[in-house]
Order: sequence, then C-alpha cells, then structure tokens
Amino acid sequence: MDTLNTVVNAFDADKVNKTSSSPLAYGLTMIGAGLAILGSGLVSVGQGIAVAKAVDAIGRNPEALSKIRSVLLVGLAIVETGSIYCFIVALLLIFV
Repeated sequence: MDTLNTVVNAFDADKVNKTSSSPLAYGLTMIGAGLAILGSGLVSVGQGIAVAKAVDAIGRNPEALSKIRSVLLVGLAIVETGSIYCFIVALLLIFV
C-alpha cells in the first residue's frame, strides 16, 4: 500500500521535489520529463520529413514554389507548437 501512495504522490506537484518526496516519486517525475523531451525531439524528425517532401515537390514542379513554401511554413509552425508544449511540460516537471 505504501508503494501505491508513493505513485499517487508522484502526480502531486507540491510534493515532487528533491527534498520532500521519496526517491521513487522523484524518479518517476524525471522519467516523465525525459519522455516529454523525447516527444519534443521526435517532432524534429517529422519536420525533417516534411521539408524533404517539400523539396522533392519543388524539384518536380518548380512553378509551385510559392504555394509549397507557404503551406510548408504554416505546417512547420503548427508542428513546432507540439515541440514547444513538450519542452514546457518537461521544464515544469523538473523545476516545479
């Protein structure tokens, strides 16, 4: 039962820090932060794939450069917000 209480306390932001919580709760918090950073890094892979496909499309049809560029930039901006959210979650897990 003590382990269950520790896991439940890991989700309580007031109790998760280096001094007042158990090592398990702190460890679970750091694992969560690592997973959030992993999600942020995987967004970069998706952006690289999108840029590669856009370059291929421009190579096949150079006349559509302006349309492809505008759609690509909007798409990259939307995808980048996911990376920023993952980064913010990781910072909150580590420092709050």
